[in-house]
Order: sequence, then structure tokens, then C-alpha cells
Amino acid sequence: MKTRAERIALLESTPFHVLVVGGGITGAAAARDAASRGLRVALLDRGDWASGTSWRSSKLIHGGLRYLASGQVHLVFESLAERNRLARLAPHLVQPAEFLFAAYRDRGVSPLLLRLGLSLYDALALGRSVPHRTASRKALLARERLLENPDLLSGALYTDARTDDARLTLENVLDAGALGAVTVSRVAVTGFQKDRSGRIHSVTARDEETGRDFSVSALSVVNATGPWSDRLRGEDQPGTPPQLRLSRGAHVTVAAARLPLRQPVVSPSPDGRLLFAIPFGSVTLLGTTDQDFTGSPDDVAADGSDVRFLLKAANGLFPSASLTTADVVATFAALRPLQRESGKSVQDTSREDSVAVSPSGLVTVSGGKLTTHRRMGERAIDSAAEELRRGGLAIPKSRTRKRPFPGAPEEPLPVFCSALEKEARGLALDAETANHLCTRYGGRARDVLKLAAEDTALSERLTPGLPDIAAEIVFALRAEDARSVSDLLIRRTHLFWQAADQGVAALPRVAALAARELHWDRPRKDAAVQEYLSEIARSRRYR
Repeated sequence: MKTRAERIALLESTPFHVLVVGGGITGAAAARDAASRGLRVALLDRGDWASGTSWRSSKLIHGGLRYLASGQVHLVFESLAERNRLARLAPHLVQPAEFLFAAYRDRGVSPLLLRLGLSLYDALALGRSVPHRTASRKALLARERLLENPDLLSGALYTDARTDDARLTLENVLDAGALGAVTVSRVAVTGFQKDRSGRIHSVTARDEETGRDFSVSALSVVNATGPWSDRLRGEDQPGTPPQLRLSRGAHVTVAAARLPLRQPVVSPSPDGRLLFAIPFGSVTLLGTTDQDFTGSPDDVAADGSDVRFLLKAANGLFPSASLTTADVVATFAALRPLQRESGKSVQDTSREDSVAVSPSGLVTVSGGKLTTHRRMGERAIDSAAEELRRGGLAIPKSRTRKRPFPGAPEEPLPVFCSALEKEARGLALDAETANHLCTRYGGRARDVLKLAAEDTALSERLTPGLPDIAAEIVFALRAEDARSVSDLLIRRTHLFWQAADQGVAALPRVAALAARELHWDRPRKDAAVQEYLSEIARSRRYR
């Protein structure tokens, strides 16, 4: 990877075909798609990759079973196709899992309706996933004793997938870079420059680390800024009415010891919304809410009502757990950028994506789901390509449908993980750590092991009870564009929402490694620590 200074120099000197603004999952996918077509591409984000909505999802790659109830069959069909594709192309990050759906008396989903819905779900998957199985009340309780409830009727087992949303975004960025795109985080787009006909030909950008302004020229600009899309559209066309309906989705994590689950569990909450309870190592993730949001997208956090709702819903599903706010490890919340649809509740608003092109040529992509990010990126670049072809450029179709992600090993993942475990054993790393590295980095895990071999201190765990090791921090700083302590503890590792102390005990060591690698002075290091502590404070704002 070129240095950040080298990449900024390229931003200033290169006439790009496509400039993508927004380094969340949609923008990263668009940049990867454009670069796969041989275009000169730049990707910018004013923060870290995935630092907005993309790391704050339910961490699922799924068809969207609940969307069948609102008639969004095409969305489910496309989502299932993309789920299966991602499981092939990024097997280390997108891992199929058996989900348990529990049906209760008077909660809106009867056993019959559940069977019909899952039969349609199976049909839409075109036979490319394990068919669902119905399960009696007794069978459900044999699997998850915590479901004991007099209103439990029966349920079903079906297949979907879990993911690491931040890393899925990051690997899109890394692959875009491998294909020739110039990717730079912490660069904000502050304005547009237009020709006499009103067409955008360049943007004004600001390096958020130095405060320096510069221009980036591009034939086409893609607005993939998610909840901020209306704001950027307003910079292009002042007075443009908002097109988005923002919905806040909150999550909480609780210690796995307080809610030990063998598999993801899904069920309607007492008010009819679906609750997900998903085991992720040391924690169980609970989500999500779906509430209209009218504040600033720059400051989003779970509030007391979000946390109370999720804990109440979880206790309704797992009565013996008796969860309280004292059990919460972390919270996070993000905004879904939905399309405005009059007369619909936020829950019924479509999750379909849309692409619009303004008179100036600004391509805005919005809506959609994490699962369909590749297709969203493809559609955005298809729209940009239409404009570019009018200028005489020959542009091929998308080439991402069969392209593996950077961490995808050449051999089947279990075979690779087994081999990696043997290599890790030679460095005195246990099987848990080896499996953790395998499923986080895939084939790139060997680069992490190499760092641990060169400096045995880097093989030490960052936090007792969790498999993250210090070599991952150095690897993130050298090869994954991490620029802050928050990048490292929230999005490259997940101590923020998985460690009981949210990574506070590891903070001095992580900050010291970052200061060494990024050549920080003491004030810069202290500022990075305070920035991370402010993120923890935001996650505890509900208290």
C-alpha cells in the first residue's frame, strides 16, 4: 500500500474517470466495481472506512425474511442471491449459520405462517441453501433452554449468514486499491466545481488530518454518503428537497455468560418487530430498533428507550435471563438511509436501493442493505458509465460477480484454517487464536503471523479472554489504513463491543503501538486516547 502522502499526491495529479464520495459499504463497493472495469477511480471518506452506518449493522448477510410480509419479494430474491455469492467469494467473512425462529402465541407469526414464509424463502434461494426444518416446542427447548416460555408454540430452523460488517467494507476498499483505485480516508469533499454548462468536473477536498484544501478532478462523481446523501446533494443543488427518510437502528451487546446461545435466534417481539439475538464470541448481540430520526446524522447514539426496548424484548424471548442495564457491555446505533414513501410506517418503508443522476451529473446511490452492497455498487457505476460513454469511453460491464475478496483463501476455508492452526502452534498460539485469525483475515492471516514471528511480544493477547493479539494492531496500521485508536479498537478489532471493559485495559498498549507506527508525538497520542474514550461515553449515553 502506498503511503497516505503518496495517495494524496495522486489525488491531486490524476484526472479520474470516477470519484466516489463515501467509504461505507456502498461507496467501497462502487469503487471496487469501477476499478474492476479498468476505470481510474478515487475513493474518499471524511472519516475511517465503515465509520458511519456500515460497522453498526446487525452483522447479518441475509435474505430479509421479514420483507416477505410486506411484499418485497424481489428484494428478498436478490438478497438471497447476493448472500450465496458473498459466501463463496468471501468465505472467511460471510459464514452461513443455522438460525432458530421461535413462534409464540399472539405475536403475529403463527406456525402456519412461518412454514409458508420459510417455504417461499427456500424457493427464492433456488435450492442454493439448506432447506428449512420445522421444530416442535420440545425440539426448540432442547436446543435453547433459555426459550422456556408458556407462550412458545413451535418454530423452525433455517440458513442465513453472519458477517464482520466493518471488515467486509474494508476488504472492498482494499480490493479497489489492488485494482488501481486511489483510496484515502479522512478527506472530506467540501464543494463542487462546474463548467459553463453546469456539469461537475472536480471537487474541493480537505485533508482532515492537516486541514489543507486541494482539488480532485473527475468526469463522474458518485455520492455514496448514506445518511449524509441529502447534505451532499444540497451542495450540488442548493434548495433541493430531502429524498431520504432516516431510521435509527440501535443494538446492545451483553456478555455471552449472561445470554449463552448456541445459534442465532429470531422471533417477533411483543410489539411485532423482529428481535435478533446473535452470539459473537464473548458477547450476544441484540437488535434492532427501527425509529424515525430527525436529528443530525453526525451524532447518533442508542438512547434509554432503545436499550429498554431491546432488553424488554430479550427478556420476553428468554424470560430466565432477566437482563438489566447492568448486563449491557456496549451499545451502538446507526441511521438507515431509506427512500421517502408517503403513507408508510418506517418499518414498512422499502429497503430497495435507488440511483439518481442530477443535472450536474452527480450520481447519488441510497437505500439498500448490507447484503446487496455489491449490486448497489454495480448499479451506481452503471449509471456513471452511461454518462461516461456519452463522452466516448468504452466501459465494460461489472467484473465483481465472480471476483474473490482479498482474504478469500484458494483452498476451502476449513482446510486453510487447519493449516493455519499448525503454523500458529509453532508460535505458541492456541487453536482459538488461530481460528480467530483465520475467520477475520482469511488468507491474509499469514501476514499477521509473520509479524508475530518477527516479534514474539506481538503474539500476546490484548485482553484476557479474547483472542485478539498485538500483531493485529501493527498489521492494521501498516496494511489496513488504520489512522486512530478508534479505528483499531472499533473497526479493525472489535474490543469496543466485545470486551467487558470495551478495550480500556488494552488502550495504553494499542495507543503506544499506534504512536510508534504513525510517528505521533505525546499530544497526538493523548488526543487519540481521548477520542476513543469519547466513543465509549457515547455508547453509554443511555445511562
